[in-house]
Amino acid sequence: MTTATTTVPPVTVDAVRGALRRALKRQQRRAERDPAAAHARAVALRAAPQWAGPDEITVDHDGRHVNARVVPAPTVLALLAELSRPRDAEYLVLLTPCTTQELGNTLLSRLVGQEVFTVNNWELVLDQLDLRHLDPRLYSREWAWLANALYDISLGTEWRKSSTILKLDDALHRVAAARFGYEDADRLDAAALLDWTRDPARITQYTSLPEEERVGLRHALEQHIGAVATVVFRLLDRQQISDTLPLGLVFRELLDPANSSLPGVTEARIRIEERFLGAPPPSLDELRRFADNCEAALLRLMDGAEHDTAISASRRAEEILAAVGADAVANNSQLLASGLHARLATLGEHISELLHPGKDDPQPRDLGHVEEAFTRVRDHRRCDPTAPEFVGALNAVRLLRWLATDPAPPTTVADGVASHMAVTAWVDRAASALYTSATDNPALSEAYQRLYTRVRERRARIDEAFARRVAAWTEVSSHTDELLLAENLLKRIAVPVAKQQAPLIILLDGMSAEVAVQLGEDIAASGQFIEVARSDRGREAALATLPSITTCSRASLLCGTLTTGGQSDERAGFAAFWRKAAAGARPSALFYQRELATGPGDRLPADVEAAIDDTEQVVAVVLNIVDDSLATGRESDTATWRVHRIGKLRTLLDTAHRAHRPVILVSDHGHVWDRDENRKTSDGEAARYRTGTPHDGEILVTGDRVLAGGGSIVVPWDERIRYTSRRAGYHGGISTAEMVIPVLVFLPDKELLPDRWETLRPTQHEPAWWNQSIATRLPDDTTPTPRRATRAPAVDDDNALISRAEVVRSLGQRIVDTAVFADVHQQIPKSPPKEEIAAVIDTLAEVGGDRPRLPVERVAEAAGKEPFRAARFLKMVAKVLNVEMFPVLVLTDADRAVELNIPLLKEQFPEGAS
Repeated sequence: MTTATTTVPPVTVDAVRGALRRALKRQQRRAERDPAAAHARAVALRAAPQWAGPDEITVDHDGRHVNARVVPAPTVLALLAELSRPRDAEYLVLLTPCTTQELGNTLLSRLVGQEVFTVNNWELVLDQLDLRHLDPRLYSREWAWLANALYDISLGTEWRKSSTILKLDDALHRVAAARFGYEDADRLDAAALLDWTRDPARITQYTSLPEEERVGLRHALEQHIGAVATVVFRLLDRQQISDTLPLGLVFRELLDPANSSLPGVTEARIRIEERFLGAPPPSLDELRRFADNCEAALLRLMDGAEHDTAISASRRAEEILAAVGADAVANNSQLLASGLHARLATLGEHISELLHPGKDDPQPRDLGHVEEAFTRVRDHRRCDPTAPEFVGALNAVRLLRWLATDPAPPTTVADGVASHMAVTAWVDRAASALYTSATDNPALSEAYQRLYTRVRERRARIDEAFARRVAAWTEVSSHTDELLLAENLLKRIAVPVAKQQAPLIILLDGMSAEVAVQLGEDIAASGQFIEVARSDRGREAALATLPSITTCSRASLLCGTLTTGGQSDERAGFAAFWRKAAAGARPSALFYQRELATGPGDRLPADVEAAIDDTEQVVAVVLNIVDDSLATGRESDTATWRVHRIGKLRTLLDTAHRAHRPVILVSDHGHVWDRDENRKTSDGEAARYRTGTPHDGEILVTGDRVLAGGGSIVVPWDERIRYTSRRAGYHGGISTAEMVIPVLVFLPDKELLPDRWETLRPTQHEPAWWNQSIATRLPDDTTPTPRRATRAPAVDDDNALISRAEVVRSLGQRIVDTAVFADVHQQIPKSPPKEEIAAVIDTLAEVGGDRPRLPVERVAEAAGKEPFRAARFLKMVAKVLNVEMFPVLVLTDADRAVELNIPLLKEQFPEGAS
């Protein structure tokens, strides 16, 4: 036989090089047994007798370059003719369709290996990847496409090998990662495949592959990934791939058992299956698994840098549901915006129902439905604790809880001042947040209006009672050893602190208690200072002078005596006070806001910084940021106050901390805001005081603490009254928000604690209703589900090996005892002990609901940690619990609160779920 009878494909340059290297290696091994084998210089390669490559090729072998000439040889005679020609290269490669059996022994003896080599793609791959053995499964014809694909993607890349064997799984993972646009080391899982569906360029890369490779990859991924791959490729077939994530959310809602009783659910699902997936559709089990993975992907997008993408996917899901008449499903969703909107509307309806005109204020037992509705809002997956809409809802619930309380009214001025600092300042804070809240939810908007009106009515009654007590006390006797006043604040607060270390006194002109409680939170969260007070009852407050204006109250505070005056008087009076022996005969310095101006790159003027660094002298700084806002309004419409928004306040605190100085944060008076309710009732000497006869909402005050009008003035207790042109806010009146001066004392170290003073916990300042429900029982129409009693093992109490408390373990104990927890806990460097993590879980779980939330200090304290280390500690706990970056434990509200997602916790640690 002189010609080949079968058709063979042509070969590439790489294939010839690979075959040549393989032949040289085989020749080298044979030469070790038979030296004569080393003399052969021709390699026969079974291939189509055509060549478009270079006449000569070069390969590396055994540390040297080997040259070979490549020639076609279509017949046996052509082989003989080429072998008879003189060689102009070290080796000759003959491309022939002939087989080994078609060549005689004489001809074979002149060939390397005495055989015709075949092109084996897997051997090419092994050679390219510098591997020696092949997984036997890869020899199956089923994986022929994989050899070509792997060889293609491995050109010019380095194979990260752990052995000399090319395994099927490794080959599949590498090809799949490359063809779907990922790094070689990435494992293509359900999450990665869902991410791929959002990238048109990578989708085109896949659809442009040879059909055999596309089919092979699809089959492999459906086997490896399962339901997600099955549905994704079905969507790709029907050109619906861009709707993958939205469709997963749609099926998540349609297959939710909570929605099964809604009308039209089954019909909607069938219509969507027909439109997007064709017939026959995937099984319900596959659709559920697909939906679960899409939900997880959406949550990751929301918590990451692609929040907008998640929102777009959610909106598209709502459009699909609306198109099939399943709006009720969307409104019942725990994930879609329609569900959150519906929950907020329900909350608004329940609030409005309790505050219907003519009804009395609610009682704690009336709040069950509101608390339940708020919990449903908070537990919604789209609920962002920092979003204005949630902040508004949260403060509405807080105010409703306060309305449901019925505390005994203060009986003295001192009680009124203390009550404002501890309670009504927080009411004002929540009311301000509610007032600035914007919502496009009509039910919620109506509820806010009713609630705000009801709160202002009660606050007005409190202010009137407070004003009458202050007026009576001022007239009879304003000399007391008990009440903290503007004029004795330095003596009673600053002097005891100065005995340990000279303080920095920061006077925020016009700062109300409402503003102070927010700044106090911010300062405590920084971890630089410890807050202290004269007793463990908590923060104190002082009473401003009358009228509560700067020239009276600030001058009296800085001079340490009742007086009036401007900055020169204050500077002289401040220095005179600290020169007294009773005050320690100390040097002092007083700076005003304009004296803090600096050039580029400077934190503080040199003289101010030097004064603070000199801890022998008492330093006071007056900042007017709050007071200035009363004239022009704030730059934003938020009700939130933060340290970094108060001029040089953050810099002053940092400088004081560096100098190891205590800080006393005070004001000279508070303020009230103009919220479109204020009216000018008459002309006056200032915005909030006048002389003459009092009318409705006003009161006449006389006495030696009245520093204007010859000791007798008219001041309004009603926040809505003013005597000058309209501004953003006012002060000078006798309302609690104006008269109460907040006093916050911070130490850089406990060693500076004055005698018989106490340290304060950040969590003790909040009133009980601020973060906790006060509902006393379930609503009348709600019957709790009976819980089957679990009988403990019968044990003799005296000889028991385990106690009853040990029989039932808490959720936290169960979680930290799981194998998954142990594995993760071991991998996190410097992770907290498991007992502390269990305490965190249990403290939050006791709150109730799916996503309980508490201040970070309270949770950290339950785990035995110092409050000022709370945020850092809880971030370490989150590293342990947030397996694979799922948000099980998250810090919210600028790291002031911590929230636990209990369903996700149980999903991540299933052994401890029950």
